[in-house]
Amino acid sequence: MATAAKGQKPKQTRRVGLKPWAKVMVCILLFPFAAVLLPTTLVFVALMAPTWVAYVTDRSPEKHLAVTVGLMNFSGTLPAIIDLWSRGQSHDAAMIMLADVFIWGVAYGAAMGGWVLFAIMPSIVGSYFKMSTESRIKSLAEQQKALIVEWGHAVASGKEMISVDGEVMEPAGDGEEGPVEVAEAEIVSREAG
Repeated sequence: MATAAKGQKPKQTRRVGLKPWAKVMVCILLFPFAAVLLPTTLVFVALMAPTWVAYVTDRSPEKHLAVTVGLMNFSGTLPAIIDLWSRGQSHDAAMIMLADVFIWGVAYGAAMGGWVLFAIMPSIVGSYFKMSTESRIKSLAEQQKALIVEWGHAVASGKEMISVDGEVMEPAGDGEEGPVEVAEAEIVSREAG
């Protein structure tokens, strides 16, 4: 078996994304549309520049930064594209739109929102998971207290229970009789030990 394991190739991680030939095919298919819709292409490429920067600077194979910035940037660019189409999609209309500072502010401001969203989401998600984990720990500690009250300290310590006449009792020598009370500090100290 050891020789079979040595002869096998290590499992490679699958890369997310298009293969080079697929990228070439997408470019070939999109080129006629870009040529026909040249004013739209000019406005789109100019206003989507933050997405291209995010794509180049994002080193992760999944390109989460590029996706986040790209979607936000596209949402800021789309009103300008719609406005261009309502004006007739001419070169003059495209140049007038590219000279408007407000259009640049909306598109680039939305892209900045994507950068901010990408920057703060890990800490927000981490805080959420921390709070939910602490809540779960608290719930489990309360369940453990209830079990110890019902079954005695032998449940927490791992000692065997003795059944006498159908009644479950703790083994002799614990020195505890009567109702069992458990403090929070006692549970924590047993967890640490």
